[in-house]
Amino acid sequence: MMHPRVKVLTLLSAVSVLLAACTSEKLVYRDGPNYATPTTGAQGFIGYADEATKKTVCGSCHVEKQAAWQTTKHASAWKDLSTSGSMQSYCQPCHTVNGQGNSNNDPKAGFGDASAAQYHDVQCESCHGPGLTHVSSPSMTNQPLASIKADTGLKNGCGECHSGTHNPFVDEWRISGHASTWATAHNSTDPYCQSCHTGQGALAAWGVTSNYIEKNNTSGGTANMLGATCAVCHDPHGSPNTAQLRFPINAPSTDANLCTKCHQRRATFQDAIAMGRNSVHSPEGPTLFGQAGWFPPGMSAADSIVSSHGSVAKNPNLCATCHVAKYSGTDPLTKAATFSTGHRFLATPCVDAGGLPLKDQTNCQVTSMTFRSCVSGSCHATESLARNAFNTATARVGLLNGEATRLITLIKAGPKASDCTFSTTKPYNSCLGTQFNQSVVTKTGGIVHNPFLLEQLMIASINQLKKDYGVASSADISLEPQLKRPDGVKFNANH
Repeated sequence: MMHPRVKVLTLLSAVSVLLAACTSEKLVYRDGPNYATPTTGAQGFIGYADEATKKTVCGSCHVEKQAAWQTTKHASAWKDLSTSGSMQSYCQPCHTVNGQGNSNNDPKAGFGDASAAQYHDVQCESCHGPGLTHVSSPSMTNQPLASIKADTGLKNGCGECHSGTHNPFVDEWRISGHASTWATAHNSTDPYCQSCHTGQGALAAWGVTSNYIEKNNTSGGTANMLGATCAVCHDPHGSPNTAQLRFPINAPSTDANLCTKCHQRRATFQDAIAMGRNSVHSPEGPTLFGQAGWFPPGMSAADSIVSSHGSVAKNPNLCATCHVAKYSGTDPLTKAATFSTGHRFLATPCVDAGGLPLKDQTNCQVTSMTFRSCVSGSCHATESLARNAFNTATARVGLLNGEATRLITLIKAGPKASDCTFSTTKPYNSCLGTQFNQSVVTKTGGIVHNPFLLEQLMIASINQLKKDYGVASSADISLEPQLKRPDGVKFNANH
């Protein structure tokens, strides 16, 4: 039996012999490109390192972005076009890497020059522009940055492909409120305002650190402010959520749901007081989830009245069910089949003779509105029933709101009139609380977001005014709930 020490010495001797045998070998390291040198006509676009595995040249370094991007529809753009049965040459620029949609602006570059498989799909360079200079000598100063600005007339950005009769996302978005959120920021430099009123502010507030052309262009007034553009809601690099959204749309939480991350401001009287106001700002999310308003004594916020609209069980996509509803119809002039993507975010728009939302919704009356989104969400069996429910809720809550106004007028004519004038230096009272609840009711779309909550808030407010100020409500107005609440609704009020 060999002694362990002898065994070790023998092993070391063998290793020494092997090492000695390797001394004649010389390892030479050479830097070299991991991509095919593009043609001159490609204008610096490099595309795939391996088209079969969807490995982009950019992805060799930007591994996380590469992995996320591979899960997107952009990564299968060429295959989807090829298998669609409607491949046309004019379709190809939006399904390949070329100068369309980025700073290059030449659709003849990249795939337009070579028609090679390395340029298939909507890759990194489709948005960022040619990458050859950067990959040849990477530096912070030659990064090809993408633009997140959006409009139908721009050559650099999402709109170059996501617009037109085939894909009218940006056409619709540009006449929506999201396109001009910056206009109501009033040149504010307050990060709190900019975090929802500007695209740059929203991305910063959400912890998005990616660089882009307009990232630091927030000075100089509204000229440099972006609205809620495509890339604010959708992550171009991919996400685990549907449609590459940055946050889920089915989360019943104001801080987790994409829409309600902004549509939740000054929804409770505590938040309003903290900002020196006694009215709501954007209370849609908390209203939907039964948290908005001033809860009078005996009505606890813990007994949240969640609207059927705010119930994931009844309405899985929550806000998006109604506000991102797609419509198909016909062009009133050409009679050709056409459609709307829902990116005007209109829940119940007035429609034209072909069934598509009118461009001008200024004088849109309930009788001319379509309630198709209510039916498609499986909450209402027919448009007629949905319209009737809307009218019933509007009339009922409107009646209570009018009664509250009458009682407040009586209080203002009495010895406690000053109670109805808001000030941050005096105690809050039921007259102020009722006025705050009225601001929830009269906010555009307020009632339909949660008629059950608003009916209960107004009933409880009126009862509290009666108790605190001795005013009498009209005998013709019932102070018992009239609107049928969905199953499972909690409410606890001591009238």
